[in-house]
Formats: sequence, C-alpha cells, structure tokens
Amino acid sequence: MSHSHLQTYFFIVLLSAVLVLSFFVFLPYLNPLIVAAVMAVLFRPLYRLIQKLVGKHDSIATILTVIIVLIVIITPLALIGGKIVSDVTDLYNSLATDRQSLNIVDSATKAVLNVLHKIDPDITAKSFDINLKQYIGNTLSWIAGNLVSLFTGAAQFMMSGIVALIAFYFLLKDGAKFKERLIELSPLSDKYDRDIFKRIQITITSVIRGTLVVAVLQGLLSGAGFAIFKIPNPALWGMVAILASLIPGIGTALVLIPAIIYSVFAGGLLNAVGLAAWSLFIVGLVDNFLKPRLISKSVHIHDVFVLLSVLGGLSLFGPIGFLIGPIVLSLLFALLDIYKNLILRDGRIAETPRIEHG
Repeated sequence: MSHSHLQTYFFIVLLSAVLVLSFFVFLPYLNPLIVAAVMAVLFRPLYRLIQKLVGKHDSIATILTVIIVLIVIITPLALIGGKIVSDVTDLYNSLATDRQSLNIVDSATKAVLNVLHKIDPDITAKSFDINLKQYIGNTLSWIAGNLVSLFTGAAQFMMSGIVALIAFYFLLKDGAKFKERLIELSPLSDKYDRDIFKRIQITITSVIRGTLVVAVLQGLLSGAGFAIFKIPNPALWGMVAILASLIPGIGTALVLIPAIIYSVFAGGLLNAVGLAAWSLFIVGLVDNFLKPRLISKSVHIHDVFVLLSVLGGLSLFGPIGFLIGPIVLSLLFALLDIYKNLILRDGRIAETPRIEHG
C-alpha cells in the first residue's frame, strides 16, 4: 500500500470519528437547532424586507427580525402552551370529581344512541357498554403527561430556548455563508447543489406554511370559537383541532361537530348555532381560501403523508416531531424530485430544470 493511500484511509477514518463525536456533542441541542433552521427559512423574507429598510446594517436587521418573531410568534405560543397544560389538568380533575360534566356526556351519548337505535333496532346501549369516564380519563392523563414534560426541567428548557434564539440569529445573518461553504464541500457541480438547496427550501416552506401553519390557524380559530360559545377548556380542544386539521377529508370537523352537539345540551340551541356558523364561515375560510395560496404549485405532497409524518415525528422525536416529521418528508420528496429530473433523465445527470415558484 502506497504512502498516499495510507494517508487517505487514515484521514477518512479520522474524519469519520470526528464527525460521529461532533454529532454526539451537538445531539443534546439538536432540537433547538432544527427549530432555528426552520424559523430562519420561514422568516427570511421578513429579514430581507427589514434589511432593505435599514440598509447594509445586517446586525440591526437580524436583531429586529428576532424581536418581531419573539413578540408576534413565540410569546403567544408559549402562553397558549401554558393554557393548554392548565386546561388538560382542569378537565382531568373535573371528570374525576364533577358529576355535572359526566351527566352532560351521558346525555349526549344517550341522544346519539337513540338516533342509532331508530336506524338499526339491534343497536342498544349495551352495544356501547364502555366506561366513558375511564377512557376519557386515560386519554387526558396521557396528554397531560406528555404536555407537562415540556415544562419540566426549567433550566434545560430555558437553555434550549436560548440556543434556538442564538442559532436563529446567526442563521438569519450568516445562513447564506453557511450554504456557500456546504456547496464548496459538496462533490457535485455547484449548479446542482444550488438547485438542491432551492428545491428543498421551496418544499419545506410550502409544507410548513401550507399545511402546519394552516393547521395551527384553524386550531387557534377553533379554540377562539370554543371560548366565545362557552365550550369548556377551549385551549385544549383547540390543540386537538390542530391535529384533526391534518386528517384529509375530515379535518377540524372531527372536533367541531362533537363540540356543537355538546353545546346543544350544555349551552343551548343559540350557542350551538353560533358555533356551527363560526366553524363553517371562519374556520372553514382558512382551509378553503388561505391554504391554496400558501402551498407552492410546484410541490405536490398528499395530505395523508403530511399527517403520517406529523404523527410519526411526534412518536419518534416527541413534541418537536411536529416540525421534524414534515421536514424529513420535505427532504425526501425534494430529493426524489431531483433524482427524477436530474439523474433518471436519459440515464445521466441532466441539465438543471427551471424551478417554478408558487
């Protein structure tokens, strides 16, 4: 074996070992780094707008962008998260001690059973001999345990938040430099690397804005409707509506229809009609008019894959999986599209196709 080959092999082994070691060094803060990267992609248009207003003062533009995101996005989400945890705890305790809440659930259940019995006489209450209190209690206990875990370990939680903000700042300010450095290190031609970055950026932006942002907006509007029309624990059910919004063909109706039925028995017909109108004209407006305008026309990812990516991400990575799952899905579809257009065409690397902007 020649001396040059030995040097090459030694360098590869050394580089691999250092890369693995570096991965474990950054692993405790991988989640905040991912959040920071996503935020940097999503809010780069805002950063560029502020940059034009302040001139060449990049640091000032970056600081202003971070402050705006903190005030408009992060602070309200933190407050809503605290309210959700409070709602879960209150509802769990009320189901254990408050008979009135259970009586309302029982009344609604009996009404549904009467309707089903008229459709099929074989359906009786015995067919649905389930302990609602037990199942609801177990579900809420699971939700409470997972949500409260977000707010335990205050020091670590605050440290992760600080890391995310610092990373967000530098990714906004120096993200273009980082990208150019990666392009230099890539063995592919620069034009292919730039096309890969552009396609991944378009896909991530489209999926996050067009699916997750719409889901969050629908959940917030649903929660606001629940609060206005006096549905208990509106923040909790608004969070459930966010997840339900990702289900193709059903969406927030999975939460809104039971809430309307509950309102008939607990709040009266007027509240039920008001909530139904709110659901149809306010919550439905987001899905019908806003979502098509946020999704890039060059990105076609079925909603069922987005739903599975969110659920799989939550299962694998915890709460941060709500972002990581769709990001992994975005990367997969972007790379598959690149493979189809750049590699499979004529059995070779083809010319870079023009990227459509939605």
